[in-house]
Amino acid sequence: MFVQAARYMHNHNANKNDMMKFRCYGVEKEPDTVKLAKMNLLLNNVRGEITEANSFYSDPYNAVGKFDYVMANPPFNVDEVVYEKVKDDTRFNTYGIPKNKSKSSKKGTDKKETVPNANYLWISYFASALNKNGKAALVMANSASDAGNSEYEIRKKMIEEGIIKQMVTLPSNMFSSVTLPATLWFFDKNKANTDKKDEILFIDARNVFTQVDRSHRKFSDEQIKNLGIITKLYDGDEQAYRDLIKEYNNNLEVAPEHSSEDIKDKKYWKEQIEWLQERFPEGKYQDVIGLCKVSKLDEEDGIIEQDYSLNSGRYVGVVIEDDGMTKNEFREKLVCMNNELKKLTEEVKNLEKNIFENIRGLFN
Repeated sequence: MFVQAARYMHNHNANKNDMMKFRCYGVEKEPDTVKLAKMNLLLNNVRGEITEANSFYSDPYNAVGKFDYVMANPPFNVDEVVYEKVKDDTRFNTYGIPKNKSKSSKKGTDKKETVPNANYLWISYFASALNKNGKAALVMANSASDAGNSEYEIRKKMIEEGIIKQMVTLPSNMFSSVTLPATLWFFDKNKANTDKKDEILFIDARNVFTQVDRSHRKFSDEQIKNLGIITKLYDGDEQAYRDLIKEYNNNLEVAPEHSSEDIKDKKYWKEQIEWLQERFPEGKYQDVIGLCKVSKLDEEDGIIEQDYSLNSGRYVGVVIEDDGMTKNEFREKLVCMNNELKKLTEEVKNLEKNIFENIRGLFN
């Protein structure tokens, strides 16, 4: 993330004074990781500071309302945070503290009450750290998008305040160590002051990935650009769309066609152009079934009707492929499949009978 921050800084700030103002801050509880992070700052010429501390119990930068940008990939489903130590902390209680439905009734124990799941502590922490124009992006477990009980109330408050800009559901197997699927949350504090306050952009990217091996997936550079252009079109940046199409066309034109590899290269750039033009043919944002949708709070099947869920799949829908069959053709195919099923079922019964008799014969 520090490398990305450095690249963003150098690509978007031609003014040297602006670059000097850029500072990066982080909190990390593992000493070795702190050293790696500090080294990263140095190697990538990023001014900033990394503090060794536990984020739940320490606030070294007085974070509330301070930051222009927050970017984080916190540990999911932490369950040992002591409730008494965080309940009065503004970083966490601005939107509400996750709480057990009832206290333990066990007698003879002095075990302190803990937060049932710290996912919403992280979410609240990053949201409350933003200044009035601040933006945040964080990775979170899919389960947080629909979490109930006290988490539901926290999510509802954030949605109604208008600070959640968009949600992106990721494919599974995107992490090297776990298969757990995740969702990207995006906050924009200034959104609450715009005509987009009562809507959220949902992107379902579960079918957009590059298979690395049997158990790992990733986004290619072009897949990241294609998904990113959805947000830019939603923001009204149609020039970014035209620029990306031009970039792909330029790559297509310079690609030679002397070998099977060259042909494959040309095909790749054509596919990128087609992917964009099929979904956004006019170069403007539009809802695309199975990919993206802008949902409002109070519309039919909107966010309120969906019980304040932030699960993209509930909004974007599913593409139903047309198989090209008529009703009669479908009926005939279904009857054939049913007859085949009956035949297979009879064969299974006969096989079971033969196996049973053979086993019985072995012991008689």
